[in-house]
Amino acid sequence: MTTFARLVALLLGLAVAACAFLPWVRSVNAWHLHLRSLLSPGQNDGVVIATSIGLAMLVAAVVVCVGALLNSRTLVIIGGLLSVAVPAIWILSNAISGPDGGVPLAQIQFGAYGAAVAGFMTLILAAVATDTRVPTAR
Repeated sequence: MTTFARLVALLLGLAVAACAFLPWVRSVNAWHLHLRSLLSPGQNDGVVIATSIGLAMLVAAVVVCVGALLNSRTLVIIGGLLSVAVPAIWILSNAISGPDGGVPLAQIQFGAYGAAVAGFMTLILAAVATDTRVPTAR
């Protein structure tokens, strides 16, 4: 990846990390949402830092940033996939949950959507960035 693409990937990784601190539902950020709520909407009791969605988003951001710093397209793609998958699964599981405690789509805030968009932009960047080691490869 070129230096510019690596810099943009680093900025996108930082944006993914910032989305963990933005509100995901009402005024609750990702650090107060349990990983269990990915597949069981409404199951949010007993959340600690080690079991929060915020930690998963931070891990995804660190993988993207390390991939950008080490010029590893593979790590950037893995981090991008993580940063798309976690909020997308959370949003979709709440969308298909009925009256069993899920969050209505109207209450999901910009933190969840921002994390998914930043991860998607990271994947697009990794796909279109030219490789400086092999000029004919994308």
